[in-house]
Amino acid sequence: MLPLDELKRTARQMNLPGFGPEQQEALYNARVLVIGAGGLGCPVMQTLAATGVGHITVWDDDHVDITNIHRQILFGAGDVGRKKVDVAAERLRALQPDIEVNTVFDRLTPDNFIGALDGIDLLIDGSDTFATKFLAADAAEITGTPLLWGSVLRYRGDIALWHSGPGAPEGGVGMRDLYPTQPDADSVPDCATAGVLGVTTSVVGSLMSTEAVKFLAGIGEAEIGRLHMYDALTTTIRRFTVPRDPARPLARTLGVYTDACAMSTDGQSLYDDIRTGAAHALDIRELHERAIADLPFASAHLPLSEVERNPEAVANALAEYADGDEVVVYCAGGVRSDKFVGTYADQAQQLGISLKSLPGGVQRWG
Repeated sequence: MLPLDELKRTARQMNLPGFGPEQQEALYNARVLVIGAGGLGCPVMQTLAATGVGHITVWDDDHVDITNIHRQILFGAGDVGRKKVDVAAERLRALQPDIEVNTVFDRLTPDNFIGALDGIDLLIDGSDTFATKFLAADAAEITGTPLLWGSVLRYRGDIALWHSGPGAPEGGVGMRDLYPTQPDADSVPDCATAGVLGVTTSVVGSLMSTEAVKFLAGIGEAEIGRLHMYDALTTTIRRFTVPRDPARPLARTLGVYTDACAMSTDGQSLYDDIRTGAAHALDIRELHERAIADLPFASAHLPLSEVERNPEAVANALAEYADGDEVVVYCAGGVRSDKFVGTYADQAQQLGISLKSLPGGVQRWG
């Protein structure tokens, strides 16, 4: 039975055809776990709490940063430095005073996550790394927990409802039917610099919430394995049905999950060479990236946008160095610098200059 205040708060919603007290009570009793209080997690939690989902667990290990708030709509400038889970819980309780919000300020790992899915009706993945997405998908499949999955990059976003493993319907589909293996680092855009339009996360997050409400309340069509692909620049949604791969074995145990943007563990000697002056540093990021974070020493600056505009930009930059110099190129995560070195190392070598890429970039060494 819905509390009187919650009955009043959601009364307009229950005027909808096919949506009455029974559906509202189903939402109120539902238990949802949201991974990531970020660009997707924020609008998902905001709309689910407002709609009447009564139990939300939010899992995130990050603090609010000024670069978050253009898209993470539960946070404001005054929240910078606070734990995201704490701020999110405050905002959700302000929307629905009777809501039960559980916060987990921790990194998701194979050791701490399986047990957390006990009693969860829907797992919602709003994370932004492949490692977390594959861990969440495998854990959902092992436990038979329905998984609502979303991702956003630049001007587009994807969402899908997966359900496979114990208790799933016959022919249930899991994320690994779409992505059998985690992509290699070189095939993934730089995590910090690929960019995302802030409003796109709100649109995709709201689409995820809609699918969640349909699934939890038992209304409309919440089709398992239906992939929705949103394009902000054309305001279109394409839909594809992902079939179950009969040759794919279901996940039985969790494996090893590595963030593509954090795969590099070496680079200490290169960093030390820059720090001691034995090597020069060359930053190929854009100006706005340098304003966010940088290495703690001076560096030359050659943004890749300038390289694209001016065919002589690299030659002009290399002319500043002497025969025998070592130049360590860096970017946000190491992907762009590695490609830069692969492209221009021979040109530098003809001048007696050694070009090397700093693995992990500013994310690791800044």
